[in-house]
Amino acid sequence: MAKPPTANPADTRMRATAQKLREALDRLIRDSGSRSASATARLTVAALAREAGVGRNAIYTNHRDILDDLTGARQRQRAPTSGPTAEDKITEQRCLIDGMQQQVRQLATENAGLLRHAIEAEQRADRAERRSAQLTKEICSLQRPTILQSTKEGSVQS
Repeated sequence: MAKPPTANPADTRMRATAQKLREALDRLIRDSGSRSASATARLTVAALAREAGVGRNAIYTNHRDILDDLTGARQRQRAPTSGPTAEDKITEQRCLIDGMQQQVRQLATENAGLLRHAIEAEQRADRAERRSAQLTKEICSLQRPTILQSTKEGSVQS
């Protein structure tokens, strides 16, 4: 009678590792189904390797089918959302409002400073005009011809 072929030790070890990985993947999927966004983060090769008690290299080199199952489970966990919620929109709008209010305050401060400079410039211009008028008046008075009058003794008086 012929002996039944005995399993190769490497094949036996690989089947046992595959079994451990499948059980660990099932546990991770089951555990991540009850959690939120942090659960998706747990569906990683490192987490699977820790859960199964095997090295990551074993998954990458010998168990590509389990790696594909892990990727599929991760994609199923990331269900597409319908978009931002009302709370997200409100928060975003409040941030925009706060930013715009800050801009308004900054522009009001800048405007007040410019107004002060304009008022000071107008005051300086008024003073300069008054001084110019005064100097023009003095120049005119100095440029007027003066009549010289003669006196009895032959000297001239102005």
